[in-house]
Order: sequence, then C-alpha cells, then structure tokens
Amino acid sequence: MLEKLSGSRRAVVVSVFALALLTASAPIFAIQKPNPDEQKAGAASDKKPEEKPWSVRMSKGAPHTFTVKAKEANLPEITAELSRLLKVPVSLSPLMSKQRVSLDFGGLNLEATLRMLAPQSSIDYVSGGDDPQPRPLAIYLQALNERPPSLTETVRGTNEAILIEGDTEEGTGGDEQKKKEEEDPLRVTFANNTLSVRARKQPLSVVLYKIATEVGVPFEMRFESPEVVDVEFTNYTVEQAVRSLSPGVRFYYRLDLQTFQVQPLRIALVAPSAPKS
Repeated sequence: MLEKLSGSRRAVVVSVFALALLTASAPIFAIQKPNPDEQKAGAASDKKPEEKPWSVRMSKGAPHTFTVKAKEANLPEITAELSRLLKVPVSLSPLMSKQRVSLDFGGLNLEATLRMLAPQSSIDYVSGGDDPQPRPLAIYLQALNERPPSLTETVRGTNEAILIEGDTEEGTGGDEQKKKEEEDPLRVTFANNTLSVRARKQPLSVVLYKIATEVGVPFEMRFESPEVVDVEFTNYTVEQAVRSLSPGVRFYYRLDLQTFQVQPLRIALVAPSAPKS
C-alpha cells in the first residue's frame, strides 16, 4: 500500500515538473512577428536607387570634349544635361523631342557630339575678343528635311549703324573714277566667302560698316570707337578678318554641322573689356 502511494506521489511530482517546464519555456520559443511598417522601411533601405539609362560628362579644360553613354534614353534628358554643362540653350525640333537614343562614345568635341545626337544640327556662334575659340550661343537639333530655325532666333540686334561716305562734289568721269578706285584708302571685296580689305588710316567703324555691307549682314555699333586701322589682307574668312582688325569686334554666325557652311549673321563693335585684376 505504501509503495503504491509513493509511486503515485512520484508521478504527480513528475507531471507538475513537466507542466512547469512547459509553462516556463513558452516565452523562450515564442516567435516575434515584425512590425509591418518597420518591415517596409527595411525593404526600402535595402533597395538600390534606380540608375539613369544615360550619362553625359564634359572635360574640364578647353576646348571641351564630351563622353556620352545612353541606352534607349530620352533625347531631351540628354540635351538638357548638355545644356546645363555648356550653359547654352539646346532646342529640339518637335520630332527630335520624341526620340530615344542608344550611344556610347567619348573624347568628341562639341560639333562631333551634336552630329551623333541628330541627323541635322547647327550652332550659333560669336567670335572675337580675348577668347581664341568661338563661343556657342545656341544649339539646334533637327530631323532630316526639317526647316531650320530663323536666322534671328537667337542673334538679334538692338540697333543698326548707318554711315554716309563719299564726296558729292567730286567729278564722276571714267578716268577720274578709275584713278579714285586705285587710290581709294578703303577697298573691300567679298567673293567665295572670303574677304579682301585695304584700309589706309580709316576709322574702325567705317571699315566694319563697309565689310558688313559687302557680306550682307547688319552692322551694330554699340560703342563709338576712336580706333583707326591701317591694314591690308587678301582672302581672309570673315572671322579671320574681324579678329585682325580689333578685339572690340564681334562676328556672329551660324555653322551648319552637316555641310560646315558658315552663315554670317551680324557684325558688332562693342566696348573694350575691362582689364582683369
């Protein structure tokens, strides 16, 4: 009888101990469910930022070169970055603004880069002054056979100089006229896109007006210069000619990047630059 009772007690003690062990272990093996908001935040932090399908880089030193990589990228995004780097407006035709491009090149100058971006492209430049390289003012990208932008799209003048020259009292006989032309202190001819100038102690403004008239562009006199020039040259480009006359002269032109033809737009005489300190 005692043995049975003792056995029953041991069984009760074992059962109570097992129950206590299970009760105490419950918190140890419990699985904690993550907070949904924390889970979303963690997933977002682990996600890598989406890479752009294009990149545009410009070299630091002038003349600048460009590296462009793109894979089915929107052309307006690439040209917007190009405009930001150059600080020059880039205009796309309606058709070109819808284009996607895939490109991979580097080390090209601006003109070669633009030829890679569009079938037809052009740049409005200004040349002269202390800068040895022409400075771009505006860039135009177009599809084939699209009408080019107006010649006054970017380059517009505020005034145009009108100079009166000649002696109304001088005879107009044939021999006298021929002799006058030979002795004329100012002769300007423009043929085959080149200039020939002979100026003997002539006011700079008069020489520039004569050149602009022969080239067929407006002459804008923003500054009344007292300069007098004494030069003679033959078969210069217009850019070479104006650079040889004075650092105060500016020559505006448009360059077609398919034909590399230069379209003169305007000649201007500006105030001299302030000396650099």
